[in-house]
Amino acid sequence: MEPGGTGHCLLTLHHHQPAGPGEPPGSRQADVCTLLARVRGCAGARVRESAEQWERLDELLLSFEDSVHVDGPAELVYDFLYRIGDWADLLPHVDSAAVTEDRSAAVTEDRPGVQIAALDTCAGETGETLSTRTVRLCFPHAGRIVYQDSAPPGLIAAHSGEWYLVPDEPGVRVVSAHRVMLREQALTAALGEDALLVDARRQVRERLGRAGTEALGLAKWHAESAVRRLR
Repeated sequence: MEPGGTGHCLLTLHHHQPAGPGEPPGSRQADVCTLLARVRGCAGARVRESAEQWERLDELLLSFEDSVHVDGPAELVYDFLYRIGDWADLLPHVDSAAVTEDRSAAVTEDRPGVQIAALDTCAGETGETLSTRTVRLCFPHAGRIVYQDSAPPGLIAAHSGEWYLVPDEPGVRVVSAHRVMLREQALTAALGEDALLVDARRQVRERLGRAGTEALGLAKWHAESAVRRLR
């Protein structure tokens, strides 16, 4: 970042992509240029939008967590959260889920996966179908899955989150965490002329919290049911 005058600055994005094992230097240049051309404008616009609203960020940003105790092994809980491709058959709010997994040379069999998931979910308040695309980084040995929505719909301008497991004798506590930035421009269209940001905060908190709580409840059932069957 460089100063650009009173109240302004210039943001420049630099990207370095090293060659992979056995690849000649510069072999990925065309792919990198294509990727940057695709994301540069979107990333720059989002950074500028956030920066220009800095005086309102306390109202536009919210973070929260929901959790549940599971009397069962962490491995079974993680397995349920990892298999997002099965959620359309298991979670009421998920209508469809399509997942691809990056198994490039940089990701070996004993390392976590990189998942790209396209989800259609149902907004409980209106019944509207919301389509999102999510990138998930999965760390099985740490009991963590972190994710970022690439194009969140409606009132949500940006959304990232995390599933993580904490040992909690005699089982495990499972946490669903969310970090959200609201899209103020969508307030009237989504909630009506008289809506305030506090209304948007409440609706987003309730919707994301309800979806996360559903997943937590079924992860608990998945793990505890298996334990009961083994007994």
